[in-house]
Amino acid sequence: MYFFPLIRRLLFAFFILAVAVNLFGIVNAEENASEKIIEVIGTGVIQDGDVAKARDQAIKNSLVSAVEFAVADILPLESMIQNFETLNEIFYDNSSEFVAYYKVLTELKSKRIYRVLVQATVSTSVIEQQLINADIKVCKKNMPDILFFIAEQNFGDISPCYWWSKDLTFVKGYTEIAMTEKMLKNGFSVIDQKSLIINDEFETLKNKADLGNQDAVSLGAVLQADVVIVGNSKADIASNTMGGDIKSFKGTVLARALRTDTGEEIASTTQTAVSVNKDNIAGGRDALSNAGYLAGIDLASQIVRKWHEEVKKSITPLVIIVEGTKALSNFVIFRAELNKIPGVDSQQTSEIKADEATIIVNFQGNAKELADILMLKTFESFGINIYEIFQSHLRIRLVSS
Repeated sequence: MYFFPLIRRLLFAFFILAVAVNLFGIVNAEENASEKIIEVIGTGVIQDGDVAKARDQAIKNSLVSAVEFAVADILPLESMIQNFETLNEIFYDNSSEFVAYYKVLTELKSKRIYRVLVQATVSTSVIEQQLINADIKVCKKNMPDILFFIAEQNFGDISPCYWWSKDLTFVKGYTEIAMTEKMLKNGFSVIDQKSLIINDEFETLKNKADLGNQDAVSLGAVLQADVVIVGNSKADIASNTMGGDIKSFKGTVLARALRTDTGEEIASTTQTAVSVNKDNIAGGRDALSNAGYLAGIDLASQIVRKWHEEVKKSITPLVIIVEGTKALSNFVIFRAELNKIPGVDSQQTSEIKADEATIIVNFQGNAKELADILMLKTFESFGINIYEIFQSHLRIRLVSS
């Protein structure tokens, strides 16, 4: 199965089906932040008169398509292309693992083809967790800027080291480097302390290795972070040894994530990891790095889930009346590009006429902001004329080139 041709065929099929049976779009409103309801068409070929087997294959194909739509709603196209082989292994060969529930809405036998229209409830939270585990960026929407406050004590250090200390010579510990790597892979923006301008806010904190929530949030807000990750890490010698020279080391990380606008704790984690080495410093370093990476995985997952919930609270429905839809391919392309816009959470077609369609778009912003973004879009076979803009709706005409 080829993924992108399938997407185009399904988009076309849904448009025709909407005209015929008055469906209201491909993707319905979400029941909650962790699930998405998707309607898809699946087909199966009847061989040797076995209708039941063809029906089962049609349902299976529809579930694969539902998962494909859900993944496409989370990832930008570039990421899907780069990670297509991995996505195929994780999702498309095991699509039933990501579908919480489905029902067949209608079905039809046409010569040697059996078609089903299936409504599937896809677990987007499970998909996002699998993407995080695979080091694939999970979100095409805006993500928070993160600043770390991790005090680290490696084996042999008399006291914890931290970048906001009195001499400011210690910038990043092994724990923070590993956590930063994981955060960057998952689409977060991490503030580099080297770019910060040191001000009076630091003076009262230079002797505090263990920052309180209020201090961390206040300083993070001054430094324009959306989320601060505060905590500490420590490496110790573990009890296991081998041959006298080889020792084991345990790294422990305790960290919490705080929003700088509200001070709310949105994530926390405690992680330990063990390394083996002859050298004390190198052993402690590896243990701290391993524990930091595990902490990064856990925090990234929690923050993504929480951030999505917060983003959805600020999303408002906008009405877009699109004229010139008689050229079906132009309308399909327009909807596909609309879905790629940052801040667009979902869309559904609520009404279709001869040369006009009404789309309900859940967007993080107002109609003017959406119109400004659309004006920067280029389409090969047509242009757009945005001739009416109000607070909550737009009128757009698709003009063939």
